[in-house]
Amino acid sequence: MRGSSGGWAITALILASVMVPTLCVLWFMNEAVASQTAAAGQSALDAYRTQLRFIRRQIALDWQNRASALDRAADEESSDSRLDSGADALVLLDSRDTIAPPAPAAFGGDAGVALATEYIRAGGPGPDLHGLQPTRLEGVWQLASPRGRAIGLYRDETVHLALHRLLDEHQSAVIRFAVFKPDEGAYEEAVAIGPAMPGWQVSFTPLDISLLNQAARSRTASYVWAAVLGIGLVGLVAAGAGHVLRRQLRLTRLETDLVAAVSHELRTPLASMRLLVDGLLRDETLDPSKTREYLGLMAVENARLSRLIDNVLTFSRLDRSRQPLACERIDPATVVEAAVAAARERHPSRTIDVTGAGALPPVDADPDALVTALLNLLDNAAKYSPADAPISVHASEAVGHVLLAVRDRGIGIPAAEQRRIFRRFYQVDRRLARGTSGVGLGLSLVDEILRAHGGTVDVVSEPGAGSTFTMRLPRAAGATA
Repeated sequence: MRGSSGGWAITALILASVMVPTLCVLWFMNEAVASQTAAAGQSALDAYRTQLRFIRRQIALDWQNRASALDRAADEESSDSRLDSGADALVLLDSRDTIAPPAPAAFGGDAGVALATEYIRAGGPGPDLHGLQPTRLEGVWQLASPRGRAIGLYRDETVHLALHRLLDEHQSAVIRFAVFKPDEGAYEEAVAIGPAMPGWQVSFTPLDISLLNQAARSRTASYVWAAVLGIGLVGLVAAGAGHVLRRQLRLTRLETDLVAAVSHELRTPLASMRLLVDGLLRDETLDPSKTREYLGLMAVENARLSRLIDNVLTFSRLDRSRQPLACERIDPATVVEAAVAAARERHPSRTIDVTGAGALPPVDADPDALVTALLNLLDNAAKYSPADAPISVHASEAVGHVLLAVRDRGIGIPAAEQRRIFRRFYQVDRRLARGTSGVGLGLSLVDEILRAHGGTVDVVSEPGAGSTFTMRLPRAAGATA
């Protein structure tokens, strides 16, 4: 439990050491993106201010050209020149800067003559003839030519139409440009058009400020998703590293437990044999019956020591793939006979029944390895069942397989334990067994051997009702019973 808690603590430490800096980087990145968004908005405003100054120059140049066209219209009395100026009417001035009689050819029809006549009756030009100026007529503007040869008259709708033609070239879904009269309130970002249109201003206003930041938001979203993906990948790597580290810690703990268990299991038979030998050496005259008894006890301890060493060595060789299987076509009955004979020798007081080992199809296997696996199951059955409880071995044939089952009438295995008993160095709670010993290699060794043969081992058990371990081996190719 302490090792598991330590493993999770290390995993949490790894995740924290990776995630906390990552989250800090993400926060700083978000702040940087916000600053970048603000900078992008400011850059957009600067760009629109530059565009605004360009529009102002265009408007001023357009009305300067219109004023120059008025001079040509006065010189040539041409309707084409009047059209270049865009004036609704034309008032000619003589050499004394007084109003000359209207010339219908210069106005383009009766509407122009009527507007010029109304303008003259209203008092004519004012004292200031520089640029586009209001007249005494409501909704009518005047524009004097540079040489003072003529005055062009423009209605409100004519002025607005001329201005909108210029502005429409620069309008967009994000920004709106507008021109304001001298008596109108303009937007915050407004600049004067200049001498060509005294008092007039041109300005812009964002139609939808969110559109200005759309590209920045898209970049922000891509950055955030990239950061989330990066954090996810880092989390996965950290989780994987934590899992590997916890697994390594578990293996280290298991190896430590193995060393301790093996040391204990080795020390016990050695200490017993030493005591038996010392007991014999203390007698000046050897008692034949006592000597035979002590030698029998030493033989049991020696067999126990040999089994332990054999299991450890076999497991080590299989684990490191240093012991390749010497497979040959064998009769499963010979494996059952050899394993049962060895088990009866180890457990002389135990009843071991064998059924179904007659006509079985052959298998391709290493006989020594299979005997070791079956003998481990028999030892396990003897270890976890009462001394007078019989053990049965049943051999049978399934579709494409040979089954060797070992059944005991012992304490059984809880369902939660059944999933773990084939793990290396794992042992069921020893308090449930009758004086058991070992290092937890027997069942894991059986599993290793069966897997090496392309087979499996499984268990069916109930607490208090005993257990049945079944080895499933593939039948030899083309073999029949």
